[in-house]
Amino acid sequence: MNTAPSSPTTKRPERAQARGRWALRDYPGLWWMVLAVVVALIHQWVPDATWLMVHLVLLGALTHSIFVWSTHFAQALLKTHESLDPRPRQSRRLALLFVGTAIVMIGMPTAQWWLVVVGAVLVSTAVVWHGLMLWRRLRHALPGRFRITIRYYLLAAICLPVGIAFGAALALGLSQTWHDRLLVAHMMTNLLGWVGLTVTGTLVTLWPTMLRTP
Repeated sequence: MNTAPSSPTTKRPERAQARGRWALRDYPGLWWMVLAVVVALIHQWVPDATWLMVHLVLLGALTHSIFVWSTHFAQALLKTHESLDPRPRQSRRLALLFVGTAIVMIGMPTAQWWLVVVGAVLVSTAVVWHGLMLWRRLRHALPGRFRITIRYYLLAAICLPVGIAFGAALALGLSQTWHDRLLVAHMMTNLLGWVGLTVTGTLVTLWPTMLRTP
């Protein structure tokens, strides 16, 4: 039986769908940035406006973007099968991240510590899930020089739950000394660990490519 003509026809819609619009991938980062701008405009009437603006950008927009792009680069560099982390599973993970982030954004300005904890747990769960999927791709990939980039992403995924735990502890109302210590730990773990390692790992691959060096 000759099935060759039907194969390209079957695969073409799937590829087109993969390149098409995907709400949970394409829009949350924009929504968080728009909210940050809105808070900046009305900050005089918003509790903890500075905290909210910073976290709408970093925890909201930037973390979502790291999820999306690290997954994209892992797939592109390792060339693993898409069934290892299909779109429905990625959508559930992105939704979990979005819901957790939204709960944190509500809990902190309203001084509801239990909401902060719930949101932090949801975000941490999404990050751990994200890291496990990256690790799964790495295990199934063939040996290659780009594997180092994914290892950077894995280390970054380990850092964020730690940084989130430091941040959630800040809502406990600790003494000024411990508050300052946890704040520094929270900032350094998230900025240097989660963001810094992700950026560094990406540049390890992209910078030589841009310079056209081996």
